This record gives sequence, structure tokens and C-alpha cells, in this order.
Amino acid sequence: MTSTVPSTTNRPTLRRLPTPACEPPYDDELDGPTVGRAAWSRAAAEAGGAVQGTLALAFVLPTGVPAVPVAPIGLRLVPPAAPAAPAPQPRPDALEELDEVDFGPQPTSRADLPEPRTWAARLVQALVEVLAGDRPVGQLVRWTSAAVYDNVSALARPGDRGTSAAARGVVRSVHVSEPIDGVAEVAALVRRGRRTTAVALRLEGLDGRWQCTAVELG
Repeated sequence: MTSTVPSTTNRPTLRRLPTPACEPPYDDELDGPTVGRAAWSRAAAEAGGAVQGTLALAFVLPTGVPAVPVAPIGLRLVPPAAPAAPAPQPRPDALEELDEVDFGPQPTSRADLPEPRTWAARLVQALVEVLAGDRPVGQLVRWTSAAVYDNVSALARPGDRGTSAAARGVVRSVHVSEPIDGVAEVAALVRRGRRTTAVALRLEGLDGRWQCTAVELG
């Protein structure tokens, strides 16, 4: 009796292919009627840029902390420092002010924050998907104030999960103004089927990142 061993020489070689661009441009970014989804995808592919999908909500903090922790460098012992002189004790009436400064939200300058238009576009898209039940509201907790998070949680409709792609809201344009340092006011247009609604946000730089502190839905 003869056994046949399948040959492995004819198996195709595995290759790594780049992820294609999957986000179309906004309406106010189109140069003319000839610029379409396919042309934009080709341009993004030639540029070698990777674009996140609409369901990806991964913001990179301006501090440069990597998303995946790196292995620590070799540790070494250091000699103990000489005892320092005792620090003067603050006045009792100033303790509350010190607590607010040390533990409260710290304002962040515009120079230390990411570009607000791209950031706001992803946040508005995530907000629309949360309200439609396509995204869990917990993904917004880091990027919204407590009041905004509670309002969005009350308006979210988790029972509507599975909305058809034709009726799913898509951000079509985003306009940003910066009245003062570390504050951005956003007006976005969202298209859902044949309807177009407006979304207004106020973003403030707090603790090294943008945070949505007010939202109005059209």
C-alpha cells in the first residue's frame, strides 16, 4: 500500500499588502466633478499614507507615548540622594487651591495639541455612530466631558444597532475656528440618506489632548 504525501512546492507564497485607503474626501475637499472616490484612493495609495476606518477611534497623544509599550531599557542602581531640607508647609487656607492646581484638569496650549480639523472629524463620526447604536458610548468617555458624556448616553439608541449602510450618518464637511489659544469651535455637516443635519462642538485642550466640552445636534 502506497501513501501519497501532498506536495507543498505548488503552494502560493504569502505576501503582505498595504491596507487600502477607505475614507473618501469631504465635500468641500473635492476639486471638481472629475475627482471621485477611486481617484482619491489612488492618490492616497501613491502617497503611501494609511487612513483609519470610520470605526477606528485611536488618537495619538501629542506627548509621543506609543500605543504599544516598548520593552524597558536595562535598569541600574543609583546611590541614594542626600536628604533635602524640609519644605515649608503651605498655609491651611491655600490647601484647596493647591489641590485644584495639582489634580484638576490642566489647560493645554494649541502648540501641544493635534490638528483640530482631523481630530474633530473623527470625533463627530464616532458621535454619530454612537447615537445610531453602531458604536458603544464608552469609547467617548476619554474624549468628552462628564456633562457631554451623560447627554450623549441619554440620546444613544443601542437598540438600533444594525442600521443599513444607506441610512448611516457620514460626516461630509468640517469647519473649525479657534477663538482663543487651546479652544476650537467645530461645525460639521452630517448626511444620513437624503437628509443633512448639523453638529456643533466646542473642543478645549485639557491634560494634553482635545476634549469635547459642549455639543449641539441639529
